[in-house]
Amino acid sequence: MDPISTMVRDVPATANVRLSRDGEYLFVGVVTGYTYDFQLAGPNLVNVQCADEFYKLAQTQLDATTVSAETSGERINTVLALTEVDYQGSTSIATGTVNLGHSSHYNIEQGTNTLAYLQQINQAEQGRLFVTRDGTIKFQNRIGATVAKPMISFKDDGTAAKYDGIEIEFDADNVVNRAYVSGLNGTNATDSDAASIAKYFTQGYSITNSLLHEQTSIDDLANYLLVANPEPRYTSISTSFAALTSTQRDNAAKTDIGDTISIHKQIPGLGSELASTLAVEGIQGTINVASGHRITFYTSPTTIVYELILDDAIYGVIDSTNVLG
Repeated sequence: MDPISTMVRDVPATANVRLSRDGEYLFVGVVTGYTYDFQLAGPNLVNVQCADEFYKLAQTQLDATTVSAETSGERINTVLALTEVDYQGSTSIATGTVNLGHSSHYNIEQGTNTLAYLQQINQAEQGRLFVTRDGTIKFQNRIGATVAKPMISFKDDGTAAKYDGIEIEFDADNVVNRAYVSGLNGTNATDSDAASIAKYFTQGYSITNSLLHEQTSIDDLANYLLVANPEPRYTSISTSFAALTSTQRDNAAKTDIGDTISIHKQIPGLGSELASTLAVEGIQGTINVASGHRITFYTSPTTIVYELILDDAIYGVIDSTNVLG
């Protein structure tokens, strides 16, 4: 057997693995398995399967637990600290913006999968729960700060990072004009948009196992889930590191889920460019000898939050889009 295959074979499953570029981590996780492709001529091929920190959480189940009054972020910290989980990795957990139920209806049942329960907490918050490129488990609130400066800007006029693949979506299937939310104690709410239903017919979305228990929070979530009208937007953008400058490569490598990027495209006949600042929701990277390093960012619209302006008819009300600075 060739030396590399022998070396890889000696690495145990669940061993730590890190992928980095110029000192910046692109992925941190654990080895979960191997497949071998034995060649009649030439070196054997070994495929190493890896997973991030969610893999560890998905392998554990919770004991029956009586829950206490907590926000979404506090509940995540409580779960990670439970004896049967005992998570020792790095975390960055926001406090959360909603209170979770703590009656008998909300107690954790024996055998509940840890990762599934954490995702149920995030379902109530509607924030982000993910593993960063350096292996940190991160939880973000539903409402963040005002849109941050883009980590990297993509343009097709040569004045910013170049791209070679872009997708624009305008799809009525993305409409949600009727939303139903029910807490585990039976508290529920329905919200709808009559104008959208008249235009796009009824397209519903429901959550029937929410950890929310306060009527106001359930009402707010039902309203938050509504997407009355579809809007065209960039859903993904791809580029090769070979087409980027050194600084642009660094910026692309450092961009993580929850960061923002900007995309600009010249539209023939429009007379101007279509420009959007978007939140990153997913990242796919491929590295091989033939084509080098490629990266694709998958995006969602950013939620712009305005500061409260006293006595202003629109911005003088504290709500989902106007907050204290």
